[in-house]
Amino acid sequence: MRDTNSECCCQPLLDEFQRSKFSLHHDEPADFCRSQWQRGERSWIWLIYRWIFALFFAGGVLGSLIQHFDEGSWFIYLTDWGFVLCFYACTYGAIVATIYFIRPSYFESGSWALKVYWASHYTTTVLALMITLVFWVALYPTMNDGPVGLYNLWAHAFNSIVMFFDCFVVAFPTHLLHFIYPLVVGLVYGLFSLIFFWSGGTDYWGNRFIYFILDWQRPGLAIGSVCGCIVLALIFCILIFWIYRLRLWIYERCVKPQTTEIMQTRPATSTEKV
Repeated sequence: MRDTNSECCCQPLLDEFQRSKFSLHHDEPADFCRSQWQRGERSWIWLIYRWIFALFFAGGVLGSLIQHFDEGSWFIYLTDWGFVLCFYACTYGAIVATIYFIRPSYFESGSWALKVYWASHYTTTVLALMITLVFWVALYPTMNDGPVGLYNLWAHAFNSIVMFFDCFVVAFPTHLLHFIYPLVVGLVYGLFSLIFFWSGGTDYWGNRFIYFILDWQRPGLAIGSVCGCIVLALIFCILIFWIYRLRLWIYERCVKPQTTEIMQTRPATSTEKV
């Protein structure tokens, strides 16, 4: 048996490189329906929290669709793909939390509904962080739209803040090998941008590219950008994994001992009353 006290700090990372870590199976379905930090089986605070962010992104997506539809060009941008994924993942999480709150035994181990939620939450978080960094570092400096608007903050800043914070409060685990899900979405978007170019598509301003870093008239730049985004996504996957490990570390040392102590003292208290 492994001595956890002498375990090196990189061991959790090394343990991730197992075939089983590709799987979306998890033995505790309740972990997808509650917070790491709640004490009881059900929590009104957690339920309200989930619906606040679901409504937050619902308002953002609806507002941006109305304001920036631009004859359908809204649908070609990765920003808006990621924005929709934030709305989807947060709403999915709110529905799952609501079902669990009403009927805790509803979800079973290996439920496909929870697998979809797990994959979508992880994918959304990675894409949100990547979209935020690429926009503010590579794209925003080339724009001449004046002051930062609410839409830019909503779709390029709040998206990452919310999903990053959510990684710290959810109860389900993070596996490094799940990087394949955001990778697939990223490659699909890269292929979409190539098809968009080949088919003669143009954005609202008549450009043959969606983003100048994905200008397929300069294939070296476009391919380099795709490869760079893949590397960036992998870095964010590792970051999210260590946020998960930090969450567990804090929980094991601060919350779990208190919960165990309460559970141990309750039987003694009831015995005294008898």
